[in-house]
Amino acid sequence: MAQLKIKALVSDLAKTQARWQASETEVSKLPENQQRALLGVEIDPAALQAIMAVPPKATTPSFAPAVDWRNRNGNHVTSVKDQGGCGSCVSFCITSVVESMTSIEKGQLLNLSEADLHFCSNHGANCGGWWPQYALDEVKARGIVDDVSFPYASAFPNNDIWQSPPHCTNVTDRASNAVKITSYTALVSEIDRKNHLTNIGPCSAVIEVYQDFFSYTNGVYHHVSGGLAGLHCVSVIGYSEAEQCWICKNSWNTAWGNAGFFKIAYGQCGIDTTYPFYGAQGVVLPAQKGWQGWESLGGGITSKPDAVSWDNNRIDVVARGLDSAVWHRWWNGTAWFGWESLGGGIQGAPSICSWANGRLDIFAVGLNHHLYHKWYQGGWSGWEDLGGLLSSDPSCVSWGNNRIDIFARGTDSALWHKWWDGAWYGWESLGGVLTSAPTVCSWASGRLDIFARGTNNSLFHKWYEGQWSNWEDLNAQLFDNPGAVSWGPNRIDVFFPGQNNHMMHKWWNGQWSGVEDLGGVLSSGVGVSSWAANRLDCFVMGTNSQLYHKWYEG
Repeated sequence: MAQLKIKALVSDLAKTQARWQASETEVSKLPENQQRALLGVEIDPAALQAIMAVPPKATTPSFAPAVDWRNRNGNHVTSVKDQGGCGSCVSFCITSVVESMTSIEKGQLLNLSEADLHFCSNHGANCGGWWPQYALDEVKARGIVDDVSFPYASAFPNNDIWQSPPHCTNVTDRASNAVKITSYTALVSEIDRKNHLTNIGPCSAVIEVYQDFFSYTNGVYHHVSGGLAGLHCVSVIGYSEAEQCWICKNSWNTAWGNAGFFKIAYGQCGIDTTYPFYGAQGVVLPAQKGWQGWESLGGGITSKPDAVSWDNNRIDVVARGLDSAVWHRWWNGTAWFGWESLGGGIQGAPSICSWANGRLDIFAVGLNHHLYHKWYQGGWSGWEDLGGLLSSDPSCVSWGNNRIDIFARGTDSALWHKWWDGAWYGWESLGGVLTSAPTVCSWASGRLDIFARGTNNSLFHKWYEGQWSNWEDLNAQLFDNPGAVSWGPNRIDVFFPGQNNHMMHKWWNGQWSGVEDLGGVLSSGVGVSSWAANRLDCFVMGTNSQLYHKWYEG
């Protein structure tokens, strides 16, 4: 198949009054075998026939007159890349679609690894072609890691993407660092394609590439001259009804086309008549390591929040509302629910703990300074009066089934303790002079760790393991009530507002750390829970009286 001469092509474009322009490009100057190497779609005839026979998903148009995801509430299209002399266009196209959907669904414009998808999946470490559906299956099953983990050029000898054979680089812990999708859809009808592009995001497409396409520079392409070179996969990022065309992103570097992009007329080269579009949805990002947030969880609260987890990926949060009642919000592993009012008329902040899956115990100080108790086990109880004469918020913890320990400051500024072990016991005085509410955590049955502010504004610690210790000064300045939690044996994390109203963090893992500044602008003390080792969820009241959440996953 002879290559087109640019002068003859330009003449043909003028004769046919074509809507596109051509010139010599880096691709048009390549030898024919290298041009064909760029085209890497391998058809599964049976799958193609079955897909194209599927009836339209929608019969009612719900699409805009024009769409371009480079400018649709911001840019959601990553930069044009270069597949080089390898038939990896399907992986470049599908990776581009997943990158765009990550931006649209998650607000993150990532740079993912085409090399990981093409050379490390069931496709194999070679430059052979592929079918888009099979690439999408791989994204669902194993995901795509970021490009830094496996840059495309590094798959080839001497980083030369025109050399072969390529190889796979095994990425450490790739399963926990890969971006996945939960579903994809074959789009056959024009209405389905435009509805998807308008309301969801970019798609993949297959086109028949003719010799004149290699010389495209601008305008709305349609085939004018030259023979068929092969099949190619591109991402469709929009369309224009006024121009009657699809807007596409290619993978032949920015030196080709309109900075790597092109427009192609409806009905041309099989793009919307012979082959399906594919759209992806349900991006799943890898769990982020380290500290994340802050996120607002709304509400109108007037106290420090408190939190507990009764099982993996479950959190229950309580705080006093504007009406002085206890309000409850919870996370069930997929979404936040609530707020719900649990009634009561309380002063200060409530405290919450759990001794088993499905069990919650809430404690709060009533207007008479007594301790009140409400619990959940299949349904909510009423409030019960547990007496006492308290001058601070309570704090509660459970070290095992059917056990609760509660601590609060009394009117004498000492620490007071009451506990449930099948029946209520106490109150007992544990001494000290507290200038804040205490907080308590437990890392094992029979172990309690109490923290509170002393008269010098320093964080003090007292613990129980068969008997009570003295108070120790941890030499950290705090300016509101602390919160503490343990994610496992011999581990404690303590949080408190600093003098700058930032959230401060100090932890024990066999020895005490220094103080870490985690930022934020706090209007309350800190409530904290943990559902697993290396997981922390912190909650505070912001300056707008909303609940804010910051979390750590190590």
